[in-house]
Amino acid sequence: MAQITVRFYTTLREKIGKSKVSLNAPTVAQALEELKRQFGSRFTDQLYNSDGAIKNYYILLLSGHTVDRKEIKKAALKEGDILHIFPPIAGG
Repeated sequence: MAQITVRFYTTLREKIGKSKVSLNAPTVAQALEELKRQFGSRFTDQLYNSDGAIKNYYILLLSGHTVDRKEIKKAALKEGDILHIFPPIAGG
């Protein structure tokens, strides 16, 4: 298992009340499961559709590279990785 940092932005940061957390997980999927456990509906209601899929407009970056939603279960983490979770951004 790898010790990683997960960073949250804008509305997601406001909903869970933190800008970052550290956790241990071997894959992105297991890191997301740990976040569900830690933050419950404050996290899941924001990130997931009712069918359990990550909402299309969220962007996951792992150490600067986009995480393919189809590969989340296989996306291995290594010590020191940073997982960024970007919610939709609006403005004008």
